[in-house]
Amino acid sequence: MGLGGGPNGAKAVFLDKFAGAFTNVKRLEDVRTLVGVSRAQTLTVMDGNVMMNAIPKEVDTFQGYVRVLSYQLNEAIQAAAHVVVVFDDPKAITRAKADEQQRRDQLRQARVPLCSDDLVATIFDDDYHTNDLRADGCNAKLLMEFRKARPRFYDAVCAELLRKFRAEMTGDGAWSLTFDGVDRRGGDRGIGVPREAGVLSTDDAFWQPLLTRTEPIGEGDLKLTDVTQRVHDASRLEGTPVHGVLLNLVTTIDTDSFVIELLQQNRRERRAEEADRDELTVLCLKERARKRKGDDFVTDAHYTCCDMQTFHELVLDYVYGTQSLTDAMKARQPAALALLAAALAFCGCDFVEVKGFRFDLALPVVRKMARTQGEDESVDTMGQFETEPGGNLSAYGAINAFAKNYIQSLEGVPRMKKAKENASTYCNQQLRRVLWTCSYWHQVELKDCNRWGFSPHCG
Repeated sequence: MGLGGGPNGAKAVFLDKFAGAFTNVKRLEDVRTLVGVSRAQTLTVMDGNVMMNAIPKEVDTFQGYVRVLSYQLNEAIQAAAHVVVVFDDPKAITRAKADEQQRRDQLRQARVPLCSDDLVATIFDDDYHTNDLRADGCNAKLLMEFRKARPRFYDAVCAELLRKFRAEMTGDGAWSLTFDGVDRRGGDRGIGVPREAGVLSTDDAFWQPLLTRTEPIGEGDLKLTDVTQRVHDASRLEGTPVHGVLLNLVTTIDTDSFVIELLQQNRRERRAEEADRDELTVLCLKERARKRKGDDFVTDAHYTCCDMQTFHELVLDYVYGTQSLTDAMKARQPAALALLAAALAFCGCDFVEVKGFRFDLALPVVRKMARTQGEDESVDTMGQFETEPGGNLSAYGAINAFAKNYIQSLEGVPRMKKAKENASTYCNQQLRRVLWTCSYWHQVELKDCNRWGFSPHCG
């Protein structure tokens, strides 16, 4: 899932206004070197869905997928002693996500070759085994177009990767590779046997209980942050394999991790014990090599890295105009950052978009409202996302006020007349979707999606 893009989108604005939090590096190991911690003190958490979907188009075999992913995991293991790859849990996703997946599937199916009834272009359901993936002519790239076939393929690939790393890694065992959200039977689960997504690791005894959740998390991008929190808690205990881990390298391409990690960083900063606030997180957005149109200039593949501690400081400095905050201002930080999250949702993500809202123009509105929090108590209701799912609808007034303030701010702005007209058409269902999305980014997925504007009749 990503935020609205383009030159006026979230990522571009963040890079421009908060440049001090960003740097580009070639390898994940370079991030750790810049931070100045050891490999034993580092955890890398990777989005497995992103990795599977970013395989080069010319790679279309099972062994090809294993080879490319093995290279990526080897890079991660060189950077961090512990690597966790997270996947979505299809059984735990909400209707909102299911609707978004259906939209994506419709786009995917257009790329699958048409065949007569007696021919099949590729595996398209769950009825196969690993040997079928190894067979000549099995096109893994086409298999990935079918959601029903994908989970077993993920399981088979991860089981093979684990076998490969167990056989090849040497040393004193001070490393681990873990997959969160796969069936440990791999591709050899019986035909018709239900899939059981769980934990598969080189150190099952530690990672399986650590990552087993009472309430399953459907979304991989929420698991990224959940894993870092669980590892941090375990790192404070003597004798655990992750004792002393300080640095989290969160690796993805999904830009909504900016807001998820920003909210999490604010929670880290407010931990009661000073010794509990030593956790460092760097968001590592993987960038592909790009060739500039019309010439031979090539930008090499790299990571755009955001130091979340610095990013958090710069955002709050922008919002309040100072780093010397009063106790009252500090207490209102969660509400101000939740309002920022609402603004990001308004400006476009997978779950909601209101035409006419642009983040470069919305950010100053957030700042103005945050600076008058003491006068406008409605903004303080945004802080309820910390305790109430969806802000318990109390935050409705605050996001409605934000929308009205944004529209008013466009008055007289050149070339924004049409945008103002579009923004003025926002509706109640869109406001509720914004609340749902804010709750989601606060790591609470609301299951009753109808209540939050997700129905067949809303856009």
